[in-house]
Amino acid sequence: MHKEFTLIRRDRGTVAMLLILPVMMLVLFGFAIQLDPKLLPTAVIDHDQSPLTRSIITNIEASGYFKVVDSNATEAKAETEMSEGALTFILTFPGGFTRDFVRGENPQILIEVDGSDPGNSMNAVSHLQPIIDQSIIEFTSKGLTTPYLQGKKREATLIVHRNYNETNKSVFNIVPGLIGVLLTLTLVMITSTAITSEREAGTMELLLTTPLKPAEIILGKVIPYVLVGYVQLTIIVAFGLLVIGLPFEGSMLLLYLASAPFIVANLMIGMLFSTFARTAMQAVIMSIFFQLPSMFITGYVFTFYGMPGWARNAGSLLPMTYYMRIVRGIFLKGSDTLTLMPSILMLCAIATVLVVVTSMKFRKTLD
Repeated sequence: MHKEFTLIRRDRGTVAMLLILPVMMLVLFGFAIQLDPKLLPTAVIDHDQSPLTRSIITNIEASGYFKVVDSNATEAKAETEMSEGALTFILTFPGGFTRDFVRGENPQILIEVDGSDPGNSMNAVSHLQPIIDQSIIEFTSKGLTTPYLQGKKREATLIVHRNYNETNKSVFNIVPGLIGVLLTLTLVMITSTAITSEREAGTMELLLTTPLKPAEIILGKVIPYVLVGYVQLTIIVAFGLLVIGLPFEGSMLLLYLASAPFIVANLMIGMLFSTFARTAMQAVIMSIFFQLPSMFITGYVFTFYGMPGWARNAGSLLPMTYYMRIVRGIFLKGSDTLTLMPSILMLCAIATVLVVVTSMKFRKTLD
């Protein structure tokens, strides 16, 4: 026991990380993750442009669940933004909405939901009908209806349509995102022990005696795991399509090409951790530190836009945030290269920065 306490005291880095881990979990679940997300981005297509529709839109935004980012959207623009992952809802009022209501009919309102998002966006939809009913009560209380309909129950019918996942199967959301989770978990953890294992095995000195440059050593250690990453990707895609019956609306070639910067970014993160860690245990703990926010604040489990601003900013620095949009866009939305280009470029930028930083740090470590 005395020996173990001595080892713990000497390995302060590992102990510090183990103490920080529960604090990070408390911060994530206490402040970042929202099971009842608010201020979800919403576009409004208002073909009626009447006081009644404007009143409904105002009350919807005042509820706190919806953030109207475009109050005068067109169908083409709204559909494009939803396919890019920038919108959670599209609210459409048909032409003649108020006229039909005044005539005694129950007009319809269409709410389109991004079905590729696994978050609790439907909780916001459940609050929509009461908001509409209250807006109608306020409208009729001002006498803005025909006299013979006074006192009769009036309402507008809310039609809910889930885009990209009409059957509302959670597996269709989980499995595409699982590609990014597994790649991050395995590639970061394996490569994070690359340098520390060399030190512990005593083979680092052999590497230093070779004429290899730091960049060449990094390539030699990374390239095999690039192939491992693509093998994992192929297994998950094959299992999802053949066993689960996962829909695949996009291009397989685009999926493999867009996965390259994501795989490289994760490998570079693992290599960077290996240069900081003194032991393999420290490297593994660092990879766990990276894995947890990659799962919780990137949109894989919880709605990305339902988190506070600081959590979204932190998630925007993680490669998996953009990879989630890519794989779900290709699998469920049939997104093309042009639609996914912003996410692909961000992944390429993150991978490039990580390659440069890792090369500089690795060269300093060897010196």
